Amino acid sequence: MILPAVLIISLFAAPVRWYSTVEEASAEALKTNKPMLIDFWAGWCEPCRTMEKDVYRDSAFTGAADQYLLVRIDFDKKTALARKYNVAALPTILFTDSYGNELFRNRGFIDAKRLAEVMRALPADVTKYNNLSKILSQDKNNFEALQAMGKNLRAAGLFLPSSDYYERALQRTEAKTNRAAREAIMSDLALNSLAVQDGKRAAEMFERLLKEFPGSPRKADWTENLIHSRALAGRRRL
Repeated sequence: MILPAVLIISLFAAPVRWYSTVEEASAEALKTNKPMLIDFWAGWCEPCRTMEKDVYRDSAFTGAADQYLLVRIDFDKKTALARKYNVAALPTILFTDSYGNELFRNRGFIDAKRLAEVMRALPADVTKYNNLSKILSQDKNNFEALQAMGKNLRAAGLFLPSSDYYERALQRTEAKTNRAAREAIMSDLALNSLAVQDGKRAAEMFERLLKEFPGSPRKADWTENLIHSRALAGRRRL
């Protein structure tokens, strides 16, 4: 049953409401500072049909959906929006703040249990992200906002998107002149890599930290984590 700008999907699980425009979902999201989930799909996309049939009707997904405003976008009919969000393959799910600014994304099929886990990683109230995104919408290179976004995403256990923001912050002049900030960013980047089992990248970062900051009080921890990272990288090569 299609309502104005809203689609209700219901089968065995409790129904969830899907908006058909980002603008209407955002208007509702901003009332309570909720995050949004934007699903790009197409009728010809087999994984998209599987997700609609199995994933979006699963109780794991519907249970996690309460804290989101959900949007489904037909890739073929909203090509300008797909270009705006740089969506090149389907299915693609964007996780955004209340304004619709992307925080991170998932490309390809994802099952209901894993999707629910990712959804629950973001808080139901994304006021902090909204405030930071507003700053970055005006100045995409704002060092403090990039660093804070990386820190908040890391605290939520979203290590890959956290690293994306930290990498951007690391390119700023402030990261070159503020050694304390640079050390903190690089240390978190190394720990993010370790958290996602990327031993090679983690080892590279810990080696850089030990070289650049030999007098840091974190030296012992970095050394221990470097050994762990090298062991992990070695197992990956086997």
